[in-house]
Formats: sequence, C-alpha cells, structure tokens
Amino acid sequence: MKRKYAIFFALLLCCTIILSSCSNPLTSIREFFDKDTETAEGTDVTVNEQESLSEVAAVQPENARPTVMYYKDSDNLLVPVMRYVPKSELGIAKATLNAMVYSGEKADDLKPTGLKPSLPMGTKINGAVIKENGHAIVDFSKEFLSFSSKEAEEAGVKAVVYTLTEFSNVKTVEIRVDGKTITELPNGTKLNDAMKRTEINLQPSENNDDKLSKVMVYYQKKGKANYSYFVPVTKLVSGTNNSAEAAINALLAGPTAESGLLNPFPEGTQLLEVKVNDGIAFVNFTEDILKFQGNKSAERAMIKAVSLTLGEFPEISKIKLFVNGEVVENADGVGANEYYDVPVFVNFYE
Repeated sequence: MKRKYAIFFALLLCCTIILSSCSNPLTSIREFFDKDTETAEGTDVTVNEQESLSEVAAVQPENARPTVMYYKDSDNLLVPVMRYVPKSELGIAKATLNAMVYSGEKADDLKPTGLKPSLPMGTKINGAVIKENGHAIVDFSKEFLSFSSKEAEEAGVKAVVYTLTEFSNVKTVEIRVDGKTITELPNGTKLNDAMKRTEINLQPSENNDDKLSKVMVYYQKKGKANYSYFVPVTKLVSGTNNSAEAAINALLAGPTAESGLLNPFPEGTQLLEVKVNDGIAFVNFTEDILKFQGNKSAERAMIKAVSLTLGEFPEISKIKLFVNGEVVENADGVGANEYYDVPVFVNFYE
C-alpha cells in the first residue's frame, strides 16, 4: 500500500473578538441529564484554515504503529506528539526513544513545527525492558549525561518517563547509563528507580495552601510557520469536591504571560457548572463564550482545550457545551446541540 501524506488542518489564531449574543435558546441543560446518553454521537473536530499539529487525518503507513513521544519547544515546554514509528528489530519502545534523540536530520524534520528532540545528541539506547509488573528499565549510553542545563535535564527525564508510560503496560520507569544505576545527573536532576508521572510543565502557584491539588489543563501555542500545537500544563488548585469543575476554572484562568501559551476563551467568560453523567461532562458557560461565534478556528480551539482538559478524567469520554444552561439555535460551534468526543491524541505530525 502506498504511503499517504497526512492532511493537516488549521487552528487559526484569533486576533479580533466578534461579539454575538445568545437570543434563541432551544433546550435546557437539565433535560440532557434525564436522557439516555449512550445514544449520543461524537462529533469530529476539524478545521481547514492552516496547518496544525492538533488536528490531522492520516492513513497509517504499513509496518508502522502510532506512538506518542514528547518533544520540547523553545521554552523547554514538553509537547506530546503522535507519530508513526516504523516497526523494527529495535522494538517499539527503543525505536520511540531513539526518535527523540537530537540529530541534524531530526531537527530539520521538526523545524517547521517549532519543536525539537528532547534527548542529547549521540545518545544511544543500549537496551529497554518492560517487566511484568509494569516497571520499565531503559539503559542509555553516556551521552545521555550531556544535557546543557538542569532545565534541559529535567525536561529530558520527564520526556522519557511520559513517553514510556504512554504504553499501557508501563507504570514506572528506571533510567540507567551504560548499565549503571544513576541517582543524580550532572546538573543536579535527581533520579529514582521507579519514576512515575508527577507533573508536566508545572505552572508555579502563588497560593501556599497545604491542601492544593494538581489538575492538568491544555493550552494552544503558536509554533513556527503555520503550525500550532496544544501543550499540557499542570496547575495547582485549592481542594474541591468537583475536580472537573476545578480543572475548567484553572483552564479559564489562563497561562502565565511568559509561557507563550494562549488562553482559548474570550475575555469575561465564566464557568457556571460542570456535571458528569454516564461518561459525559455537561459544561455550562456564561454567554461571553459566544464572543468568538463565527470564528470557526477560535471556537474549535476552545472545544479542543476543554475536551483535552476533561479527557484527563478517566470517567469522561464525551463533552457537551451549554451557554447559560441552554443550547443555541442554529449554532454549529460552541453551544451547538453536539456531543464532542475526547480526543485520542493531543498532537499529530507525520
């Protein structure tokens, strides 16, 4: 079968705010809680303006499998990207890690996106084994010790841990160098023999409350040329009985200014409620969210950010968006009478 090129779809960044109003409500949010949600059909979220790493339709090449790997951008933010990795004698785990090692060829391949490989040049994967208990041991060559800074070290270690734990049979990760156990890298990054996912792209909090909990939210970022991508960000929030609601409120609060990330919501948008019923999250916003109405790419960026953020909760597989508790007549974006599937992958590149 001939290899087909991936078709990339755009998420055009919004530069102006178009004010619209919700004048013809059709259905109250309360009615949906009483329906049989098993019959709700998901809606594909695609746009057509410019290339994006976050919306793509691609045909899987022969002798390859989709695999998520973690690259970094110019701000050392880690970005998950699904790519097709050729099946080889290396094994899929080793082949995936090898694809994250810096080289001129790989850097050129990624250059249009604004991303770059996250592991030092020359690093070799001596071996990788996954035990029955879900513990993965990966042995790198000495070049793994040549990160340029502690920030790069921390990003590289997290890239390895998050990439390997994308495999369903991996729960913990141990890093060795030339067969030896390493407890600290040259720039001071600590390692242990059973590393798990902790936080990724952590945004510091000014709140010193001891009862803070972690939520994962997703913001869009403009790469180079016409590419954009979504970035997972860990935020700290005060203790709450509704974690999904806390996550959306954290998303609404926006990223830090220096991160280069984009807040997908129009100014003034507030969350009224999040309820989860039978695997579907019903998310209710104020009418300010309609200020982007008519701007398809901006609306789809909002939907994607909300869907990815709520997709971090295992009990949620679909979402439905409301405006002041109602769906909006004749809307085909935010507030439409649609159920949106939680995306399987965050970003794609082929």
